[in-house]
Amino acid sequence: MGIVAALSVAILLLGAANGVGPLARVTPPDQVTDPREMLTRSLQATLDASSVHLEASVSGHVPAALAGREGPAMTLDGTHATLDLRPQDARSHLHVTSRALAIDLEALNLWDKLASRQQGGLWASGSVAGLVAGKGIDANPLTLVDRLRGWLAAPGAPVPATTDVSCAAPSGRCRQVRLAAGPTPGDLLLRLFASGSAAAVGPTTTDVVLQTDEMTLRPARLVFDVRNADGSLALTVTLDASVWDAPSVIPDPPG
Repeated sequence: MGIVAALSVAILLLGAANGVGPLARVTPPDQVTDPREMLTRSLQATLDASSVHLEASVSGHVPAALAGREGPAMTLDGTHATLDLRPQDARSHLHVTSRALAIDLEALNLWDKLASRQQGGLWASGSVAGLVAGKGIDANPLTLVDRLRGWLAAPGAPVPATTDVSCAAPSGRCRQVRLAAGPTPGDLLLRLFASGSAAAVGPTTTDVVLQTDEMTLRPARLVFDVRNADGSLALTVTLDASVWDAPSVIPDPPG
């Protein structure tokens, strides 16, 4: 379940957000030219939405040890997740299916409170803080934008590049931002696994591609590509965002 926990926590950290952030909106979204600002404004636009639907797909392979299994590698092709977010209410509803991992998992999140179950099983209660406890991960959703902006502005930080492309956003046009993010995102991901299981993976590198609607800077597609030096870890996660601000009901987590 380590792979599932990593994917779930990464997405649910957004689900716990309530849209409060420090970003001052001075420049209209369609006039933003700095790709670093596009990244932060895109995150803020998500947090400011009343609701959004996400579809996530996972492909590639990881060392079997990360999933607590024996063998050299495990494919994650065909792993799929749907996520409904209500950022203003700090609620999310996640459903993850994977033949490779033999799981059909549902999770409900309200702020820090979290409940999950396998299909047809009983709900188990927990918390987002409990999943990241002792792993050196800041799970506070209220500071996500500030932390991203600070990281992009730090000396030696990677510099993103942007181009204009056609996309599935409502306007039909996106600013596509590419960022060679280096080792930080992959290293944070590996912290979610059992202690010691990630030691053999070694340093990772992550490439990020964001397509964000040029009129609103709401994200349309986000792709993370994480790899290590020897190729034993090659993971691609693609998230597509749609159905913004639609009325939706997400129940409280049981328990």
